[in-house]
Amino acid sequence: MSEATPQDQPINSLGVLLAHALAMENDAVDRYGELADQMEMHRKKGVASIFRRLQKAEQKHLAELDELTAEMDLPHIAPWDFKWGGESPEAIAVDRVSYHMSVKGAVLLALDHEKLAYGFYSRIANQTSDSEVRRLARQFADEELQHVAWLEEWRDKCGPDDEKPLDDPDPPLSQE
Repeated sequence: MSEATPQDQPINSLGVLLAHALAMENDAVDRYGELADQMEMHRKKGVASIFRRLQKAEQKHLAELDELTAEMDLPHIAPWDFKWGGESPEAIAVDRVSYHMSVKGAVLLALDHEKLAYGFYSRIANQTSDSEVRRLARQFADEELQHVAWLEEWRDKCGPDDEKPLDDPDPPLSQE
């Protein structure tokens, strides 16, 4: 019989939900920004624009959360106690990104992570016993679903040139 982990427990506190949301949005802003910077450095403007647009959308979410939580005393959550375990749903693993990637590849990767964020908030809404946590988790899920819809629209508009990865006969030694 396996023991329950903190990730298995529902979120029934508004403060805990908001602490998770702030951490996720901070991670997303940082990671999308890092990825956009890398792609700009490699002159991958199309890929960089995807990550930069997502960074700006996440910055907007973060600003709204900062305003919402300005007067609140949120709990500190240790990284290993976040309900997602490991990296936050919207933080694309750096090793999944390459300057070789195509625009469509970047869209698909971002789409995967926005769906993970949507799923995270949906699970919270479905598992909680607190009506305010449920309402806010559904609102956050809807916001992530807007990103999913935008990325699906972008994916569907990708043409053959957007699917071609970069061919570089002299690749850099590092992307940092």
